[in-house]
Amino acid sequence: MTVRTRPLPALAELPRPARGTAERAAVLAAAGAMVFQPILRPAGPGNSSPVDLFTAATVVFVGLWAATSGRKLGAPYLLSFGLLIVAGGIAGVAGPLPRTSLLEVFQDLVLLAWAVALYNIARRPGVLGVLTATFAYSSIVWATVLVVASLAHITPLEGISATEGNRLLFTLGDPNYASAYWVVSLLVVFAAKRPRHWAVRWFGYAMLVWAIVLSESNGGVLELCIGLGFLALVACYRRRGLVGALALAVSLAALVGLGLRLVPFSQVQTWALQSGQSYLVNSLGRSNGSSSQRALLIQESMGLYHSDGVLGSGPRTTKQLLIDRSYPYAKEAHDDYLAALTERGVAGAAGMVLLVLVAAWRASRALRAPPGAGFAAEVARPAGLVAALLAMAVAGTYYQVLHFRFVWILLVFVAVLASRPDADQPAPGRGSR
Repeated sequence: MTVRTRPLPALAELPRPARGTAERAAVLAAAGAMVFQPILRPAGPGNSSPVDLFTAATVVFVGLWAATSGRKLGAPYLLSFGLLIVAGGIAGVAGPLPRTSLLEVFQDLVLLAWAVALYNIARRPGVLGVLTATFAYSSIVWATVLVVASLAHITPLEGISATEGNRLLFTLGDPNYASAYWVVSLLVVFAAKRPRHWAVRWFGYAMLVWAIVLSESNGGVLELCIGLGFLALVACYRRRGLVGALALAVSLAALVGLGLRLVPFSQVQTWALQSGQSYLVNSLGRSNGSSSQRALLIQESMGLYHSDGVLGSGPRTTKQLLIDRSYPYAKEAHDDYLAALTERGVAGAAGMVLLVLVAAWRASRALRAPPGAGFAAEVARPAGLVAALLAMAVAGTYYQVLHFRFVWILLVFVAVLASRPDADQPAPGRGSR
């Protein structure tokens, strides 16, 4: 019995967006959003930022394109993220801080609309390649600007905050957000293989690593190690098979274990704290305090969950409730998975689990895509995008990354890579505009 499969359409043969159309405007707006991802200051009302001008433009132009062309829009994470939104809305209305929670739910809806718009425009012929390359080139430029600003002591560009000491934030406003952006950017550069010339690309890697160092973030270093380790395992699997990949994983684990046994991490922390070097003092030197604070925050958050019940206390309420109820350490949840449970209840936790499973399934499809076929023809190394997504999934255990705009860019790019190109067939009698 012969099973016939529908061949993948050749992306190069499909029509490109014409100038002066809503589709072309949507592509340009999406590319602008890639460029301005780190431009979050000055901040506007409702946690908005300058980059959101391009985010909103992408949503508007994709909506116009779909309305005038008769094109149906796909929404790859609608069920899972929708469940998180519904759970957040219910918890917010029933919770003690409804205004705070409903504002967060509104931001969730905007983020979902942005993801849907980006997904559909990125599936157009050649657009995924344009967006990944734009992200890669622009991030190198921004990292270089930050490095030059640090060497020349240009304070407005360094982004130094009184609350964060001498950690350089650029225009990202938060050291963890900044380090996560630089890590993701480095892995996108690897995935897109842009710039094309290896020497320029390695210069970009150096600038991005330097930017990570300037953020003085332990989390950023961990995320980079996770991403690079995953890429090493993928490369080993493709060359040596499953046995080779498992052997490498065991070897790396054994090496780390042996190193920690010979030189205990507490000794490394003490050495860093006493080194007199600001980077070591503010990164490794403070790691013990950061760990204890996060452990206390987890304990306090679970206390809130037991107090407020299975519906949750409402999105973005953790810090204010900890303050109102006189807890000793009042901060946001700093953990996407814990926040889903404590702020959005059991339904929110289910939505988060579903989102992780859907993202993992799509990532596995993206990794298995034949090179040069379908959307994989537009991204030189799809494993780089999956590595970045994995790094952010781990980062979600010690910081709330789900609302980072570039995390949703990764989710969308992986979803596009996991999908099949479709023939461009507008509704009869209506042109693509």
